Formats: sequence, C-alpha cells, structure tokens
Amino acid sequence: MSVKKIKHLIGSLPKSQPELIKEVNTNDHFELARRLHQLSPEEKVHVFGSLNSNLKRQEVLYETDLDSRLEIESSLSSEDLAILLSGMPEDEATDIIQELDLDAQKEILSQMQVKDAVVIKDLISYEEETAGGLMVPKFNSVSENQTAREILMQLKHEKNSDTPPYFYVVESENKLKGYFKLRDLLNVSTNAKASQIMRTDTPKVLTTDSCDKVANLMDNEHLSTIPVVDNNNTIRGIITFDDVIRVMQDLASEDIFTMVGTAKVDPFAKKITSKIKVRAPWLLTTFIGGLLSACILNHFQATITDFSTVLFFIPFVLGISGNVGLQGSTVIVRGLATGDIQKDNILTVVKSELVVGIANGIIFGVLCGFIITLTATPLLQTSPLLGLAVGLGIVLAVSVAAVIGSTAPILFLRTNIDPAISAGPFVTVTNDIAGVAIYLLTTSYIYSAI
Repeated sequence: MSVKKIKHLIGSLPKSQPELIKEVNTNDHFELARRLHQLSPEEKVHVFGSLNSNLKRQEVLYETDLDSRLEIESSLSSEDLAILLSGMPEDEATDIIQELDLDAQKEILSQMQVKDAVVIKDLISYEEETAGGLMVPKFNSVSENQTAREILMQLKHEKNSDTPPYFYVVESENKLKGYFKLRDLLNVSTNAKASQIMRTDTPKVLTTDSCDKVANLMDNEHLSTIPVVDNNNTIRGIITFDDVIRVMQDLASEDIFTMVGTAKVDPFAKKITSKIKVRAPWLLTTFIGGLLSACILNHFQATITDFSTVLFFIPFVLGISGNVGLQGSTVIVRGLATGDIQKDNILTVVKSELVVGIANGIIFGVLCGFIITLTATPLLQTSPLLGLAVGLGIVLAVSVAAVIGSTAPILFLRTNIDPAISAGPFVTVTNDIAGVAIYLLTTSYIYSAI
C-alpha cells in the first residue's frame, strides 16, 4: 500500500475521488488498518469513508490503532457507529465501546437493537483481559436427550457458519454438564443421545479468570475453544483461540514496552508529543537515580581521592550487577506471564535465580579480583589490595542485584502492580544505586583497614 499515493489523491479531492476509492479498496484492508497512523486525522476520515462495504469498515475500525480509531469514531454520528458495531462480533464491538466514555457508551447502546445492546451491556460488566471480557456469548448448546440426528439437522439450519465445532451439553438454567466435538458427533449412530456422546470432564474457566490462565488451559488441553462459566456452573459463553492469541500478543507487547519504560500500547502509532509524555517519567526516574549515585560518589570523595583507581572499575561492577538483576527479573516476569510460575513453585524459582546470580557474582568477582591483583602493580602502579577490593565489591553488588531482580516482580505482583515494571527502569536504577554504594563501601572499608 502506497501511503504517499493516498495522500496525493486526498490532496486532489474532489477530482480524484473515483481513483481514491479504487486505490483504497484494491488494497488489503488489514494492511490499510495497520498503516492508518501515518495519515492525518482528516486523511483517515477520507480513507475510511472511501471503503465500499460495512464489513471492511468494521474490520478496519477494529484492527487499526487506538488513536486512529478514536479519530474516525469522532467523525461518525452515534447512529452510524451503532450500525457498524451491530454488525460486528459482540466481543469486538464490546472492546470498541469500552474505549469510549460512559455518556458515549449509553448513546450508542440506545441506538442499537435491544438484543445486541443487552449482550454488549453484559460483556461490558466484565473486566478487560478476563475470561468474561474475552468470551463470545454464542455457542452450540444441546440438551442431554437430543439425538445426533437432531443436532446435525440443527447445525445444518444454523445461519452462523462460523460457530466452532464444539457442542456443550446443558441442563436446566444452562448448567454445563459436558461437551463433545463435531468429530464425535459424526462417528456415532444417528440415534445416539448427547448424554451418550458427551465427555463429562469438561475443561472450563470462570468469568473472572485471567487471560493468562485461559491461554495456559487451552494450551494444556489442546483446545481451540473453551467454555466460560459463572460460580453456579452456568455457561455464559465461549472463548476461541484467535481471541486469546490476540490478547496475549497485546499483553506480551505491553510487557516488553513496559520493561524498557515506554508506551504500553500503539508505540509506533503514537504522535511524537505523546511518545515524549509517556517516556519522560521513566527517564525522570533514571535522572533521579543518577543524582543519588552522584551523591553517593560525593560521600566517598575522600576514598576516591586517595585511591582513584577504584573508579576505573565502577562501570564493570554496574555492568555485571545490572545484567544479573535484569536476567533474574526477566525470567520471573516471563514465568508469571506464561503460567510456568505458580504459587506452589514460586519460592523454588526465586531461590534458583538467587543461587545462579550469587554464583555468577562469586565467579566473576574472584576472576576479576585475581586478574587485578596480578596486574595492579605493573599496569596501574597501585597496591595489589585493589584486586581484593574490586573482587569483593563485585561479589556483594551482584548478590544484592540478584536479590532485587528476583524478588521485585513478586513484590510488585502482590501489590497489584504490573511485574513487568520491575524488569525495566526500576531494576536498572535500583541496581545502579545499590551497586555504587556497595562497591564504594567495600573498597572504603578495605582501604581504611590498611
């Protein structure tokens, strides 16, 4: 897709209107959605209005970045937006409506058909990134006494061909009893009842379960669809693997961008000023950390003046301790995200990371100390005692970094803060401050004991 050509055609309106419509509609509309952020708000509206079907408009609106979506929605009346959302899958329409303020939500829902509005209102009540927020309320529901013939005829007359090939057996008030697959249905006698086909050990999730838990269960059970139930075992909807993949990709991207202290969403689509506003607070944290490190250096000014060679190895100490801290925090954050770390093994994982970090500190501390001891006099014209000071400083600084990196994600998790934050600026700044302080304290103590 040529963004430059589209900009040129928009600049030549209304003369170029037919050519613009042709250019917009011959391009893949998913690619169009991905590239919308490169256009101005007015250009986005022109492109969106040039799409020749509501299906394309719906998919472009859902697939594009948040800023572009809100700019397009602001150009539409509540009635037009309600028409578009009514034709979308309920879970996608809910995602879009949740981005609007409460007044706009009420206005749009009032313009929609009652049955659609009721479904979306129910979905809005669930938190985002939970099973309730991800589920689709349409699924194949059968009773225990229905025969295979009746179910197949029901399926044949079903207008929605996108319904997943899973059937859920329910009793009164939609209580979930079991499930079976289309393959199971085709391999039995036409007179077989659903109760004879179903599997009673049904993998399921609660409406309040996290997306991580849903993804892990679907992966472990090798399912492409999973039912969502409430606390009374009433089936409320289903979640399909494509919805889970989309959310998990978004969460993974959010964690990665959070780790480096940048925007959580749409980092490539945001305007320059928005990027600056989002990233500046994190850089301020680093700035404050730098000031604290400078204060620590000033406090040990006397030691530094007398033994200036200790300064040569500060970057070395900070480099090793910083990497050890980030390794530990990243491993634990990733384990928490994938579900590999649970309550029953979290202490084991933390202890393992601590042992690995401290062991690496000892290895490199001894190695560095030995090399400096051998070369201190001929190369640096200083006492071999420098090797002991630097080596011990590395061991202690790396050990503290291992503790910070391994425990920070857990502390953040228990205080309901995204653990990914701990794998970014927080660990980096904290390790720098602690590393400098510990290293200079160690060298000061050793040299003062001479």
